[in-house]
Amino acid sequence: MAKFQLQENETLVGSGMMAFKHKKSPASQPTRGTIYVTNRRVCYYESWSNYVYMDLPLSRVAGYDTKCVLFITFVHIYDNDNTRYVFSGFPAKKLQGWLEQVGVKKLGW
Repeated sequence: MAKFQLQENETLVGSGMMAFKHKKSPASQPTRGTIYVTNRRVCYYESWSNYVYMDLPLSRVAGYDTKCVLFITFVHIYDNDNTRYVFSGFPAKKLQGWLEQVGVKKLGW
């Protein structure tokens, strides 16, 4: 399992602990980990195993949108194949700012 490392000429824009809901988990239970937004990519590493669930170059990120359910903000990040990655947690508002900062646009579906 890999540990997050910046690549050459890469700058960290923001990172934070978030929950990630993915299809591979039993009963769609979210996993806890850290999301990283850099000037080149968006990554998510699970905390206990450092398993990489997402490592997308910015050129493959189509955009993001948000959904609020009972005071919880969910950030949905979409890749160019329309795969959806769903994140929630305290830094949800910050994540939106980091994505905007690196040029990822909010989708207006």
